[in-house]
Amino acid sequence: MTIQLLSMGVIGVRLLDCILTSNATYPDELADQIVNEINHYLVKAPLSEKPLLFHLACEVHEALSDRFGRVDSLQVRRDIANLMGLLIYRARMTANQSR
Repeated sequence: MTIQLLSMGVIGVRLLDCILTSNATYPDELADQIVNEINHYLVKAPLSEKPLLFHLACEVHEALSDRFGRVDSLQVRRDIANLMGLLIYRARMTANQSR
């Protein structure tokens, strides 16, 4: 599922880097950093990507806090990267329904 993340191009690489290298200990801290990364990219993202990014940013906090107590191990970070693939898929479906 990490392929989903990397298939997003620049923002996917930035998100994967954020997930794997963040100094966050708790899910909300990492989710904040992921959303900040999305928001930073959102202003220069192509119009076609904006709905997907918006829906992805909306789902990150809940998804991480529902599934993880701590996010400071490498295995958990890998699991989060895989989870992001599922969130991207769901965000794409939601963004496409909104059109």
